[in-house]
Amino acid sequence: MTLGIPNQYFSDGVDSEVTKAVEAAIKTLRKMGADTVEIDLPNSDLGIPCYYVIAPAEASSNLSRFDGARYGYRASEYDDLIDMYKRSRSEGFGDEVKRRIMVGTYALSSGYYDAYYKKAQQLRRLIVNDFNAAFEQCDLIVGPTTPTTAFALAEKTDDPVSMYLNDIYTASINLAGLPAMSIPVGFDKGGLPIGMQLIGPYMVAGDILNVAHRFQRETDWHTQMPAGYE
Repeated sequence: MTLGIPNQYFSDGVDSEVTKAVEAAIKTLRKMGADTVEIDLPNSDLGIPCYYVIAPAEASSNLSRFDGARYGYRASEYDDLIDMYKRSRSEGFGDEVKRRIMVGTYALSSGYYDAYYKKAQQLRRLIVNDFNAAFEQCDLIVGPTTPTTAFALAEKTDDPVSMYLNDIYTASINLAGLPAMSIPVGFDKGGLPIGMQLIGPYMVAGDILNVAHRFQRETDWHTQMPAGYE
């Protein structure tokens, strides 16, 4: 099996401990008999802006049904039907959900649809094409799941953009509709787990599971717990 190593997934923005752990895991896969080849995903940097236009647009559309009358939470006190809608949605949705609804509604609104949603869908096609070209050179793609390990609970609540950037290596996979999974490959100095993701072309989830299973037969990271959770 040939594994593709994306140059863009090992840039300066990745934590050094994450890079070290993932490279060690790739070395283990080589010892198991896998060949590796460097590949390019030139439009991978478009994944975050593209995803955070399309995903909120879908959220805005899908969550419009949760009005408190037919679906979802209903406020206990309200004056009339319109007030029930407003109170139910205000009380029932959290800050992140409200943020996505607002962004998505804006992207789908008249006058902005072509500039945002349509453009994001065009960029999505470029990302899909990149993956298709990469899979002509390899069977699976491997790389870090996130550029850093986990941040503290609520640490980035007031800085959602910084939080979204942690999706840089996973958002494009969702946009392309590809199967992928993350497996543990080590811990950072603080005892937090590091993940490596395996990405496959359409309809080959079995190969991903097979490689993950074989890797876990050679390592014991999946049996270890993060610091403080033993």
